[in-house]
Amino acid sequence: MSSADSSRRSVRLAGAVLAAILVGFTALTYFAYNDAFADTKPITVVSPRAGLVMEEGGKVKFHGLQIGKVRSITYANEQAKLELSVNAKDLRLIPSNATVRIAGTTVFGAKSVEFLAPQKPSDSSLRPGATVTAEAVALEVNTVFENLTRLLGKIDPVNLNATLTAVGEGLRGNGDNFGQGLVELDQYLDQLNPKLPTLQEDFRKAGQVGQIYGDAAPDIVRILDNLPPLSRTVVDQQQDLKATLLAAIGLGNNGYETLAPAEKDLTAALQRLRAPTTLLGRYSPEIPCTLQAISKALVTFTPLIGGVRPGLFLTNSFPLGAPVYTYPDSLPIVNASGGPNCRGLPNIPTKTQNGSWFRSPFLVTDNAYIPYKPLEELQVNAPDTLQYLYNGAFAKRSEF
Repeated sequence: MSSADSSRRSVRLAGAVLAAILVGFTALTYFAYNDAFADTKPITVVSPRAGLVMEEGGKVKFHGLQIGKVRSITYANEQAKLELSVNAKDLRLIPSNATVRIAGTTVFGAKSVEFLAPQKPSDSSLRPGATVTAEAVALEVNTVFENLTRLLGKIDPVNLNATLTAVGEGLRGNGDNFGQGLVELDQYLDQLNPKLPTLQEDFRKAGQVGQIYGDAAPDIVRILDNLPPLSRTVVDQQQDLKATLLAAIGLGNNGYETLAPAEKDLTAALQRLRAPTTLLGRYSPEIPCTLQAISKALVTFTPLIGGVRPGLFLTNSFPLGAPVYTYPDSLPIVNASGGPNCRGLPNIPTKTQNGSWFRSPFLVTDNAYIPYKPLEELQVNAPDTLQYLYNGAFAKRSEF
């Protein structure tokens, strides 16, 4: 009897332990499924709507991977408020300027909350407890049906039937033409679509042009008001206008008869003028400053030549003469280039207030000393011109 009781108690104890294990395993599974042991952080998402297939426990994704769940959904002031539980380790990967989209994988599938990283993500991550506004919510079939029902509720069936009947009668027997019209419309749209940016720019500029004409409307109206007197003047002076036109025609005929015989010579003269006029056009910027400099020079140097009286005021001296010609040092060098350039004109060399001379800039041509260096030594027994002309550059004087 005692052994039977002991066996019965062992069975009961084993059953109790098994039941406790099952209850503990069930509780552990429940809490694990609800992320009771996971380190999660709360995030709030505000959206115009959540959708009919968005439920608690919905997935929260980032880059296509699940990082949390939807904890609760509440509605207030025509907005949906979604409380999310996001894994703490994954929350650090979401930039603070990330956006949210509520969408589903299929039309009828369950929706999920997706965090989208912008093109330029922020350096800081999304903080726990932050509130993010959803930028887009995927359209659902029920929304389409709701809008369609609202539209159909505002349409009179009798009028709709009459309209459809008239359209059917009009299309009966014209299917080929209607189809051809659609094909041509499609071709036209294919050509028009690439030019839409240009068309939009034209519309924008048309608005600017319209604004300009709107601002000039008073002047345009004034011009239109002046047109009747102008037309009356033309009508009153039509005989004089006719005579003027006839005189212009006669002048043109006389000019043709005068210039026609010299057509080739005139063409040749114009062709010959092309080179000098091109050169003159290139250096035309120098002409104004040159004329201005001449005008200043006349005012400045007129007293030196006597002013209104004939005469010349000079200060003379006897400097050493120029060096004699030597070969090859005295060969000409042509290195000047540049232009057009006024070289300081119309300012001309003048004395300043402190008595010094102001000298205009000049072009360095590499053909003399800059500044001019006079002869500073006495040169004797130099070769004369005849030696260079008749006996070479290195002839000796004893040969003459």
